[in-house]
Amino acid sequence: MSPTPRAKLLSRAILAGTSAYLAGQVVHTVLNTNRWPFCTFNMFAYHKRDQALQMRVRLVTDDGGTVGPTDPWSLLPLEFFRVVSVLERVFYAQDDIEARDRFCRQALERLNRRGWRAWDEVKASFSAGPGRRFVALELYFVEVDFRTCSPVDRTSVTSAELVHRYDPEGVVAHQQEDRLWRFVEPFAEETEKEGAGHAA
Repeated sequence: MSPTPRAKLLSRAILAGTSAYLAGQVVHTVLNTNRWPFCTFNMFAYHKRDQALQMRVRLVTDDGGTVGPTDPWSLLPLEFFRVVSVLERVFYAQDDIEARDRFCRQALERLNRRGWRAWDEVKASFSAGPGRRFVALELYFVEVDFRTCSPVDRTSVTSAELVHRYDPEGVVAHQQEDRLWRFVEPFAEETEKEGAGHAA
């Protein structure tokens, strides 16, 4: 018994759609480009929400110099996505101040003793510079709106909260935290909808 015309049409449509998707995926893989839902490595293709909670770190050297605020990926010699998971367990999942201080002390000792080079998904270590060492670390949780925050300026955020400061030598000057950040307003969907309603 042969398939009905409707079943044939449906199977052809599924085959054509799948073929077109795979062709698009191959093109994006070869060109090393990302355009959702296509991705160079399609295991990472997913749709992000417009707003997200992220982490930023700021390191202070013994001469008062700073690195950051920036992404925390260069804090540990691990794949960048694993660094975030470790920090979430230390600074988000529990409130043990001693465990947080111990983690910060060990991370700074590792950075000061011997850095590491970038390799695959591991980012190169933070560097204090010749003759200097890191003595303090601050970790922040920030909110970003991908529609209004700059993707290259890691200080461009909608809000920032200091989660932990490790400063055993007291080198972090008492300064206003908002000077570290370039605060931007989140995208106002209501305003856009109201404007569209008035235009109609």
